[in-house]
Amino acid sequence: MLVRASAGTLARLGLIEFKTLEEPSTAYLLQYSEKGCNARCGFCLQSRSSRREPREWLGRVSWPAVGLGELKNSWRRVFKRICFQTVLKPGFHSEALKILGELREVDPETPSSLAITPVPEHVLEASRRLGVDAIGVGLDASTPGLFEKWDKPYSWSVYWRFIEKAVRAYGAGNVYVHLIAGLGESLREIVETMLRAHGAGCRIALFAYVDPRGSSKAGLKHYRLAQLARFLIENGLNPEQYIDLDKEWVKRDIPLNNLLEAFYTSGCPDCNRPFYNESPRGPLYNIPSARAMASYLERLKEELRSIGVEA
Repeated sequence: MLVRASAGTLARLGLIEFKTLEEPSTAYLLQYSEKGCNARCGFCLQSRSSRREPREWLGRVSWPAVGLGELKNSWRRVFKRICFQTVLKPGFHSEALKILGELREVDPETPSSLAITPVPEHVLEASRRLGVDAIGVGLDASTPGLFEKWDKPYSWSVYWRFIEKAVRAYGAGNVYVHLIAGLGESLREIVETMLRAHGAGCRIALFAYVDPRGSSKAGLKHYRLAQLARFLIENGLNPEQYIDLDKEWVKRDIPLNNLLEAFYTSGCPDCNRPFYNESPRGPLYNIPSARAMASYLERLKEELRSIGVEA
């Protein structure tokens, strides 16, 4: 049985030689499908509608295929979390549970996340028994219209019902709704979707859209404001009290001392996915570590001044 793993993950396990400025703190694994995912999401390089070959790319990152046995034999407990991401293909959820079970045999301690499309409730229950403590749901688009435009599978309402089901199964704060900035949404639209997800008991994992040539397409000011809005929501504040969502500008001082934390990678605990959305040369949409923050800080301060924030 084959799986895909990010190049950074394989390098940390000693399976390939690959130099990077930042190591992944999570082991990123992707379900294997020779023909890609049966979904037709227009922004995804794993989609069957994508013309990019070979099928080992997702975001700006390569995901070489590796035998599950080889992965298990090479496993070292150097990661803080395992993230297993599924694709749509026949029997995908049964295969996903089998892989999670085999990984649990070699590493029963490291917490796991499962990124999955709508599935029956028994799959959620089974994954929890296998040590999964966080569920990622790729809603991705911020409005029903964009959901259809980018050809997401199922429907907007099916996804929201599944999100509610996942929260019932895993508890508030343990379901992460993935949103992609740069798909054509306004700042108000993405913030309203964040607020809906938060109200349902979810947290937000924010991504920047990367086109098939590897270029990030989310406007940087738009993305910084979306990150800031997410952080305000996480801290129990209403973004609209501090951000003009229509003019895209911070209109008043924000009463948080740790504001720079808004611009780190958002997602499950210990997820840093280095350079998934950006070139190491920058701009860094998602800052993967304290070391990277220190190196990027002066440039980030300039970016924040452009949206009305003195950091």
